[in-house]
Amino acid sequence: MLRLSKLTDYAIVIMTYLGKHPGQSNNAKSIAVQTGIALPTTSKLLKRLTQHQLLVAQRGTKGGYQLASPAADISLVDIIQVVEGQLALTECSHSQRRCSVEKQCMIRDNWRRISTFFQDTLLHISVADMMQPLQLDALLNSKRDNSP
Repeated sequence: MLRLSKLTDYAIVIMTYLGKHPGQSNNAKSIAVQTGIALPTTSKLLKRLTQHQLLVAQRGTKGGYQLASPAADISLVDIIQVVEGQLALTECSHSQRRCSVEKQCMIRDNWRRISTFFQDTLLHISVADMMQPLQLDALLNSKRDNSP
């Protein structure tokens, strides 16, 4: 089964929550309460997302976290790569490392193409899109129809 980690899911939830509150600084505790994600996990993800410049942090009593860019400019790939690393379905579909069956493998190029398709799909889904999940089907269909 292909599945993103809970941390990645939580990171997307946090980013979506912050996207719904543009220009408003939210501290880790309030984000944890509003999203239902444990405070230690929320803090860990906020730190990582800030280090990768998806969030900006302001210190002080009125400080908190905000998206570093508009929600429409942050893709799911941006978030997934912060938590999971390089996005690929199989090891050989993103690395130049050789595997033990590479000489006999007939599907490596197919995995790379499938992985690229998967990544391109997630690249076209933004935090803003996730804020309106009921419209996601129409969004995916229109973006696929307009692809070269």
